[in-house]
Amino acid sequence: MTDQSNIDTQQLLSYADHHFDTFSYLNGNVIAYPHGAFPEMIGMGVKATFEIAPHNDFAWESLDCFIATHQGHYMIGYLNYQLKNKIEHFPLTLNDPLNFALVQLYVPQYLFIKTNNNWKPYDKDSEALLPHILAFKKTTLNEQGEASTAKEHFSHDEYIGIVNRIKQELAQGNIYEINFCNSYTGSYKNLDYVNVYGLLNAISPMPFSALHKHEEHIVISASPERFLQKKGNKITSQPIKGTASRKADPLEDLAQRQALENSLKERTENIMIVDLVRNDLSKLCVGGTVKVEELCKAYTFEKVHQLISTISGDLEQANLSFSEVIKAMFPMGSMTGAPKYKAMQLIDELEQVGRGLFSGTLGYIAPNGDFDFNVIIRSLLLNEKLRIYQYHAGSAITMASDAELEYQECSLKTLPIRMLGISSQGSVVRDQ
Repeated sequence: MTDQSNIDTQQLLSYADHHFDTFSYLNGNVIAYPHGAFPEMIGMGVKATFEIAPHNDFAWESLDCFIATHQGHYMIGYLNYQLKNKIEHFPLTLNDPLNFALVQLYVPQYLFIKTNNNWKPYDKDSEALLPHILAFKKTTLNEQGEASTAKEHFSHDEYIGIVNRIKQELAQGNIYEINFCNSYTGSYKNLDYVNVYGLLNAISPMPFSALHKHEEHIVISASPERFLQKKGNKITSQPIKGTASRKADPLEDLAQRQALENSLKERTENIMIVDLVRNDLSKLCVGGTVKVEELCKAYTFEKVHQLISTISGDLEQANLSFSEVIKAMFPMGSMTGAPKYKAMQLIDELEQVGRGLFSGTLGYIAPNGDFDFNVIIRSLLLNEKLRIYQYHAGSAITMASDAELEYQECSLKTLPIRMLGISSQGSVVRDQ
C-alpha cells in the first residue's frame, strides 16, 4: 500500500493541474467558524458533469435529476450570479466578459480528503492513482509570466457619482440598501494559477477559500462568507455586512474591531440583510424555526474584521430538492440588497457589466445530500482562452453611506488580490 504520509498538497494540485482539465481544491484553512468551515478536499477529473452555457435555457428539474442520479457521490461546482435571470425575469441581461457557465457541477473521478492533517483517498480508484501522483515531477518553464495592470470599470469620480444617484433611489424609498460593485479587468499570459492560489491563501487565509478549474475557466477564491449550508434538515446562512481593516498595533486593532461591532451604520446594514435572509428561509422552513443564532458579531481574519450574522431554520421537507432551495435563496441578499428584486434590477442598470461568477456561489454536495456553498467574493476569475482576469469589490449603500468611504472599502477588499503583484513581470510563472 502507498505511504499516504508522503502526500503533499502542492503535489496533489500540481498533478491535477497537469493531467486534468477539471479539478477543485476546497480549503477551510482549519479556521474555527460557527457551523464549521470548508473541509479540505481535492477533486480531479470528471466522472459525470452538468453544465449550462451562459445564455442557454434549462429546466430546473434537469439539475435535480443530475443530483439525484449521482447521490452517494461528492459533487463540486458553482452557480453563476446570472442564474438570477432564471429565477426572476429581468429585461436587461448583461454579458460576462469571462463567459463562465451558468451552472457547472461535476462528480470528481478522483477525490482526496484531508483528515487529521493527512490526505486520504476517498475510494479505491483514488488510492490507485497515488503512485502516479507521488512519482510525478513537474518542470518549470523559463518563460516569465506577464499581466497587465487591472483597469477599474468605474473611475473614482464615476463611482462617487453612481453612489450619489443610488442615494436618490434610497431617498424615494425604492430601496433600503444595495450592494453596488466595481470590476477590475486585465490581460495576462503564462500565469501559474496554482501558485497564485497559494500566494493569495498565504496572504488572506479564509474559511471558504477555493481553487477551481473547469476547462478554460478558473476561480481563485479567498472568500470569508458562507452562502448556504444544509446539514440534515437544518439550513444555515451567514451573511457578511460590515468590514474594517486590521491594525498593526494590538490595542488599535482591538479598538477597530470594537468600533465595527458597535457601528450603528454597519449594524443597520447587516440587520437589513438578516431580515431579508429570514424572509427567504421562511419560504423553506417550518414555521417558528427560523432564528438568528448570532447577530452582528465581529470576526477577525488576516487582513480584515468582518461583521457576520448567522441565521438558521429547519426545512419543512428534509428531502426538498436542491433547486427549490436555490430558487428561494439565490442570489444571496448580502450581494444584492433590500428589497432583493428591486436591488437586482438597479444593479443590472448601474453596473453595466455582468457580474458572471462574482456574487455567485461555489461549493460541494456531500454523498448524503448535505451541502455547503460559499459566496464568490475576494476572488480572482480567469479565462485561459481569452487570457483575461477579473476581480470585483462592492459595498452596501444606504442613506448613511459616505461615497468616498465606500470607495475606500472596495480598495480594502481588493487589497489581498492587489498584493499578489500579478501585474509585475515574472511574479507568477506557468508550469508545464
